[in-house]
Order: sequence, then structure tokens, then C-alpha cells
Amino acid sequence: MFEQKHVNRRPTKTTFNTFIIFTFVRIMKTDINKYTKEVENTLNRLSLNNDKQKAEKLKKYIGTNLNVLGLVTKVQIDAHKKGFSFYSERKEETFLILNDIFKQSNIFEAKNIAYIFLDKNHKHISLQKQLNILPKWVKHVDNWAHSDGLSKYLSKLVENDDTQQQMLSIIKKWNCSKNLWERRQSLISLFYYARTKNKHISFELVQELVFPLLSDKEYYVQKAVGWTLRESFNVYPKQTYTFVEQHIKNISPTAFTTCLEKMTEKEKKALKEKRKK
Repeated sequence: MFEQKHVNRRPTKTTFNTFIIFTFVRIMKTDINKYTKEVENTLNRLSLNNDKQKAEKLKKYIGTNLNVLGLVTKVQIDAHKKGFSFYSERKEETFLILNDIFKQSNIFEAKNIAYIFLDKNHKHISLQKQLNILPKWVKHVDNWAHSDGLSKYLSKLVENDDTQQQMLSIIKKWNCSKNLWERRQSLISLFYYARTKNKHISFELVQELVFPLLSDKEYYVQKAVGWTLRESFNVYPKQTYTFVEQHIKNISPTAFTTCLEKMTEKEKKALKEKRKK
């Protein structure tokens, strides 16, 4: 039998580094929880006198499972202007914290604060940083309002030459996703509102992405089909009109109504008559 000797092992450099990383992550998680609570508590205080029934109606209108406080947009913007403890001149650092809050909070208006901040400061945040973060938000979207808000910034990444190909690669994957919000995002993010863009994607790409979703069963995806065809008509009127005409039997009533909105009365009438036949 061999005698076992006690060995006093010193921690290795790898073990020490792992400990430091673990401690840092734990501290960061604690801070994020604290910041999320700060935003949520502020918004909850502002909503104390809100009509709960109106808030519930808004929740149904938005179609979300999130808690809706019923705060009007001005109150949310005022809360942003007043600021939070983690707001600083380093806009990208603030954005990273709001990214975590967006993913963590279960309150509709708390997620809105991230959009409001982005609306005021997106020019101070590098496009690459936005590309690395914003597409991941779709996993935390469950309603049309947040989907549309996200599209505003994703469409900027589509428009910009430096980020376009990477963003379009993501969009093409979303187009055949099982997640309805990713499928919706794959269309709304192409134009958002075409009038806000200096450059637009090709009509061929519009066709490529719209066609597979013409028969989609989800209402909000069909709204996206209609929206995209409507905005495409603003940029490519002849090609879009022809596309609608060719696929008129396969376009859902929801998408059809929306896609006609920018057309002339004569064009609307002609398509409606063809659809009846």
C-alpha cells in the first residue's frame, strides 16, 4: 500500500482566468437585473393611475403576451428624456445594456425604451454593432408593434452597402423560418417605408421573398405580404402591378386589401374585377 501525500496545489492560470470571467459575468448579470428593475419600476410608477381596462384593450390590439401598462408614447419618451442611471455619453455601452433589458423584460413599454433610445441615438452606434445585435431581437418579439419598430432599423442595414449582404443573408433564412415573426420580419425589413430610403433592393429580390409567403396561414405574415407589395409598388409600380395581377388568385384578402392602398382608383378597380372573375 502506498502512502498518499497531501499535495498543496496552486490554482493554475487557466483556473484563475475562469474564476475572473465567471465573477465578471455574475456581476454583469446582477447589474442587468438591477437596470431592468429600474426601468420597470419607473414605468410602473408612471402607470399607477392608468385605466386598466384601456391597457387590457391595448394589449389585445397589439396582440402580445407581454404585460402592457397602457402608457401613451409621450410618457414613454419623457421617461427616456429624464434618463436612467445607466445612461451615459458612451452610447454604445448604453445600447448594450438596453439590449439586455429588451431581451429580459416582460413589460411592453420597457422594451419600447430600447426603441426610443435607438431612435434618438442610432447614428452614434456603429452599423456593425447594430448588425450583431438587432437581428437577435426578433427572438423576443411577439407582436406587430415591436416587429414594425425593429424593421425600421433592419431596413437601414439592408440599405447600407457595408451591411446589406449580411443582413439579406439573415433575411433569406427568416423567410423560411418556423417562427412567424421571423417570416414577417423577412418582408417588412426590406423597405419598411420606401419613402424613407435613398436606395432600394431589386424587384427580383422582392419577388423571391414574397412569393413563398403568399400562402402563409398566419395573419401577421399576410399583413407583411400586403405591406411589402404596397411599398414595392411605390418603387416599382409596373413590375409590382404585374406581379399582383399574375398571382391575384393566390393573394389573401388581407394582403390584397393592403397592397392596393397606393394604387390609382382605375388600377384598383381593374384588379378587383379580375379577382372576382
